[in-house]
Amino acid sequence: ANVSYNSTSVDAIPGTREFDGYRYSVSITQSMFDVSKFSNWLRYQALTDKSQVEYQQAQQILMFDVVDRYLNVLIERDNLVLNKQEIGTTERNLHQIKRQFEKSVVTVTDVYEMEAKLDALMAEQIEAETKLDIAKQNLKELTGSSFGLLSELREDAQFLVLQGDVQEIAEQAQQNNLLIHAQNKEIEAADYNVISQKAKHLPVVDLQLYYYNTDTGFQNAQTAAIATKVAAINVTIPLFSGGATYYQGQEASRQLRISKQKRIHLLRAIEKEARDAFLSANASVKRIKAQKKALSTAVKAREAMEKGFKYGMQSIGDVLISQAREYAAKRDLFNVKYIYIKNRIRYEQASGRLSIDSLETINQWLRV
Repeated sequence: ANVSYNSTSVDAIPGTREFDGYRYSVSITQSMFDVSKFSNWLRYQALTDKSQVEYQQAQQILMFDVVDRYLNVLIERDNLVLNKQEIGTTERNLHQIKRQFEKSVVTVTDVYEMEAKLDALMAEQIEAETKLDIAKQNLKELTGSSFGLLSELREDAQFLVLQGDVQEIAEQAQQNNLLIHAQNKEIEAADYNVISQKAKHLPVVDLQLYYYNTDTGFQNAQTAAIATKVAAINVTIPLFSGGATYYQGQEASRQLRISKQKRIHLLRAIEKEARDAFLSANASVKRIKAQKKALSTAVKAREAMEKGFKYGMQSIGDVLISQAREYAAKRDLFNVKYIYIKNRIRYEQASGRLSIDSLETINQWLRV
């Protein structure tokens, strides 16, 4: 639209003519046949769907990271607690050894050996405290909030074997994994892009409706109001654009091949991840049972060693070794439980099943 104030003078005619002029136009164009534009529209629909799937995948990654970092805090806290317990046991043993040394029941080397054990545990405590602080900071970095008391694993928590055939599990993971869904949408978008680029060689047909109205003519001379109405079908036939259209089509075809190769790689990686997590979780169940038995055996061995030392049948070194084995068995039992939970979460993420319900299941294994 245009509005103008006009002043016209002619040398041969005295005076000037002044008037307000206007002109405006409205044009509406609707594509009737444009394969490139239509394919590009479908391409962006596929990309939008891909973004939605990637958003869901990001949610699963966040849940997985929260569980992983939370369990890391529990692991380091349990290590510190066991370290302090072992320090307490060693201090009591050292006090007892010193009294026996005063009565000449044991030698000074026994005292030194116990003191060396205590010093080593004190050094390990410093390292355990540092690792716990680092694990807490990692969790705080992810959640953005501080926390007070942490839950701990319930002793009566039941860790069940995952059911199903490993091959079927791997195939289901390939079908349900969100990364695969996102990659499928990327391939779909790349396919439409190939069609869009190649379609630039085709004619384009547009319907155009045009309306024009003005009372100003050539060189802004005043005229009677003129209204022009046009209904037209425009056909555009591309002839030559310097090879750009051809090479854009070639690039789109190669991008499609790259996307398909990425899907093949993802399918293999997800199959491996699902298999590994599934088998590792089930193996952890068996390890938990074996580790409970190993702990029970270690406790009995430590009690036997302490009794043997009391009657002079075992050395203090034997006692220290048996105590260390008992605490190592406790650590291994704690760790294998955490490993089971991590592998189960890995399996659920690989199979596209990780959700809030998964977190609720873990909460049932914890207590405040």
